[in-house]
Amino acid sequence: MSIKPFGIFPAACIMVLSVGLVNHVLVVPLILSAAHRDAWMAVFVALIFILPWTAIPLFGALSKLQGKRLDRWMKERLPLPVAWMFIGYMILFAFVTATETLIVTVSWAETTYLSSTPPIAVLIVFIGLCVYAASLGLRTIAFISCLLLPVVVLVGDFVMTANMPHKDYRYLLPMLENGMSPVLQASLYSITAFGELFLLLLMHHHFKSSFKRWHLIVLVAFLALLAVGPVTGAISEFGPFEAVKMRYPAFSQWRLVTIGRYFEHVDFFAIYQWLSGSMIRISLSIYLIAEFSPIGRMKRRSVGLIFIGAIVGGVSLYWVHHMVDYVRVLRFSYLYGGIVSCGMVIVVYGLTFVKARRSDNGRTRAGSAERDERQ
Repeated sequence: MSIKPFGIFPAACIMVLSVGLVNHVLVVPLILSAAHRDAWMAVFVALIFILPWTAIPLFGALSKLQGKRLDRWMKERLPLPVAWMFIGYMILFAFVTATETLIVTVSWAETTYLSSTPPIAVLIVFIGLCVYAASLGLRTIAFISCLLLPVVVLVGDFVMTANMPHKDYRYLLPMLENGMSPVLQASLYSITAFGELFLLLLMHHHFKSSFKRWHLIVLVAFLALLAVGPVTGAISEFGPFEAVKMRYPAFSQWRLVTIGRYFEHVDFFAIYQWLSGSMIRISLSIYLIAEFSPIGRMKRRSVGLIFIGAIVGGVSLYWVHHMVDYVRVLRFSYLYGGIVSCGMVIVVYGLTFVKARRSDNGRTRAGSAERDERQ
């Protein structure tokens, strides 16, 4: 299936909704549990590593790929078994991303606003929506992101402003009460969230033009704000000890919002925020799994997407009923996942200095970038 390329702004919207969901929601409890009062500092410590990583290896890799699909580009420079190991990790990463997001979303829905609805019903409906979005293509996912993001940002600013009377920033002090060790551990969680920007390497062949270095730096800065906001908000509104106990600190902040005397429950805006990010994140992951796996070469691609959705849904349903064990798995994956993802980008950047050993199916390297199949 041939799709038209799209611009840098829609691509950035995808990243803000997908990676922003991690920074703004999923990773917040992990950072708080690791660093407590100093959790907000972990984001800035992570930026010390992430900004150079973004400006040099990530930008360099995106520039040197020159619009060629990453898997085909790697097969030209690496032995096929090694290239497939890299591709396999990327597919596994996308699968873990989809299942992680679906697990947390269904569990959150069950414990907050759909307590009487069976989790399997929520899961089937939501994964069906994501599979349908993936079947429409990456361009459609990108434009949906452009429509969803402005409202997500607007209501985020609303909750931040509305809760100002409840905030006491003295809770952020004293700093480094327990030393740097907890902050460094929490920064690893934050690095894992930022490390998901490597997905740009898997999508870049669908872009009309390349990201400039300042585009990526602005994107990272915006994602950092999305991470700092709910962490400082949770600590300043609930205190460091209560914030650590919360399962969904970002959502809990919506419970404090009131509009005048008569409007007290406006946390339905949080539902819109969360589901917007989750849908884009899961749809993107399913699409990338299909594109870079043999499923993408099936004649009936929709069958492959349904198969992927069924596997993601089945794995997620198991862990929804074993959340205590899943939290342990989540902590482990976030502690080390960022190191692997960032290392992958550095390796790809290093390979840009390696001359191609073969052309793809006999084509010249110069012409292949223009004729790569866009699926």
